[in-house]
Amino acid sequence: MENLPRGPRRDYRKPRNDRDPRDSYREYRGSYREQRGYYGDTGYDRGYARNREYRPANGRPSFQNNCPPLEKIARVSLWDKPAPGFEGVSAARAKACGLFPEPGEPSRTTDQTEIQRLLSHAATNYRSQAFQDSKLTPLDSRVAKTLILRADFNVVRLERVKKYLENYLLANIVPNVNYEDVKIEMHPTQDPSTVIVQTLRSTVATALFALTGLDVPELNTTLSFERPKEYVVFNPNDTSVPQEPLEDVVESSQLYVARNVPYGTPREKLLELLQPLGKIRSLAQVLDKLSYESKGVAFFEMVSEDPDVLTKLNKLAIDEQELQVFPACENAERKYEQAVILSAETLFGVLQSDKISPHASSKIVQFLNCVAVEDLVDSAKYNDIKVAFEAECSCHGHIEKVLIPRPEGDFRPGMPTKPEVGRIFVKFSTAEEAQKCAEALAGRKFNGRTILAAFYEEEDFNRALF
Repeated sequence: MENLPRGPRRDYRKPRNDRDPRDSYREYRGSYREQRGYYGDTGYDRGYARNREYRPANGRPSFQNNCPPLEKIARVSLWDKPAPGFEGVSAARAKACGLFPEPGEPSRTTDQTEIQRLLSHAATNYRSQAFQDSKLTPLDSRVAKTLILRADFNVVRLERVKKYLENYLLANIVPNVNYEDVKIEMHPTQDPSTVIVQTLRSTVATALFALTGLDVPELNTTLSFERPKEYVVFNPNDTSVPQEPLEDVVESSQLYVARNVPYGTPREKLLELLQPLGKIRSLAQVLDKLSYESKGVAFFEMVSEDPDVLTKLNKLAIDEQELQVFPACENAERKYEQAVILSAETLFGVLQSDKISPHASSKIVQFLNCVAVEDLVDSAKYNDIKVAFEAECSCHGHIEKVLIPRPEGDFRPGMPTKPEVGRIFVKFSTAEEAQKCAEALAGRKFNGRTILAAFYEEEDFNRALF
């Protein structure tokens, strides 16, 4: 068959209008990916949904330019917010009724009806067992159970000194000191010649304080004890004297230590020597646990109006051996005293009286009743509290340091904590700035709690004596 010429082939496709319909999809898809970083300058870049300028050279995504710094995040103020249920209750009455938790306890919410019940009950029931157990003297404080020891620790180890002090308490009969009270703890400070001695009872601290200035050949050093600057002396101003002197160590401003007493001196002989100089309320000797003989140290409480009684006591002698007498409970530098037992019944009247010595001015301010312990465990809440306090305190002066002690890492609700946990310490450049801040913040609300402010000794603060 002869091939005939064909006519033009028909094109049944729709007109393209010089443009492929798929180009619109490619254009849409391309612009979408370019906006989200899938296309770079040289084509397709896999794996990142961010523009090239947001990616560092190492190929890892960076969020620095997108996330604002923490300082720019708006924080919710923790100041001046009353706790739920405390809107119509004054801070003094609420605290006297025991509605605020202890430092080691978790925070709790109290029902409004319970608040009203406690407030009405407390006004007429001061003599209940709960209020009787809440009576406080300076001897109940942690400072009364603390001593500062100076010795040459270049020639003797800390463990040997601790062992010597514990053996002294175990080998001798010290009045009012039991076997379970002997355990002591020693913590070094920034000064290599100074350590902090922690005891379980104030009587143990007083018994060790009697050894101050004693040269110990076994340790090849001299032990020198001193009280913390925050130490408060209990001065009951009681001049009554029992018919027979007590055989106890009664810690007060009238308690003295008599050292260098000849070994084996009977109590009656020492009593006859002291009675001409004043009224003896108590006299207790440190005795050997085996022989029950005097070991050369005695504690006596004397009531005397003679201002030179201490000088006269140091002139006494037994068998031509002069006694060494000095106060057993004394804050020689600050002379802080408390002349009354604090309780729910006496608290309101005593705070405005002269029965408690006012604290000396200091650069350190401690704030109490500010935070709950569980808030300090959470790092985010802890940072919020610290930032809020720094910002508010900086309005009243230049801050050198803010210290908020935190509980141990394994803390659980209900576990006991150290006494300093729950307090906030702020150090200012001058004492005037510290006083201005304390006066401004005391009584204000922080995180639903009423703030209590007080000075704290700078030397004790530097030694971490809280």
